[in-house]
Amino acid sequence: MKDSSGTAKKLLDEVPYAPEAEAFLDEMERSGQFRIGLEAELDDDGESSSNDYAWGRGSGSVVIQDWWTKDRVVLRVNAGLAPAELVLSRIDDALVVRTADGRDRVTLEGYLGLIPDASTLSIVFDDGAELAGETLRARITTWLEPVSPA
Repeated sequence: MKDSSGTAKKLLDEVPYAPEAEAFLDEMERSGQFRIGLEAELDDDGESSSNDYAWGRGSGSVVIQDWWTKDRVVLRVNAGLAPAELVLSRIDDALVVRTADGRDRVTLEGYLGLIPDASTLSIVFDDGAELAGETLRARITTWLEPVSPA
């Protein structure tokens, strides 16, 4: 028998996120990476959008496609990661920042195609350390996915 009251859907909507996921979603909303409610229906004019992105251990695979070319792009790395633990790679025109263990990564789609020297990017760590400029650019390597044998 079908449940016409929508109880099953209501129960699914009420399932809470894990505390870490809830905090991550709150940070994404705070930093302007996504919007909810009426704001989400408005057209972006570029002035209200933020180029600050939060990322870190436990984020999984994140893709940022709507970064802005003006000013700076700041990737704020959560506590628990140091500069030596990150690998920066170029895949086509995208910049991929990932943990050395490969569990978490953030991809800035098309970033290196428009800004090949990565001059607008700054990676800021929880302890105040920062990767930017020539130091950051020198760490970008080419990363090739393994090709499986035919």
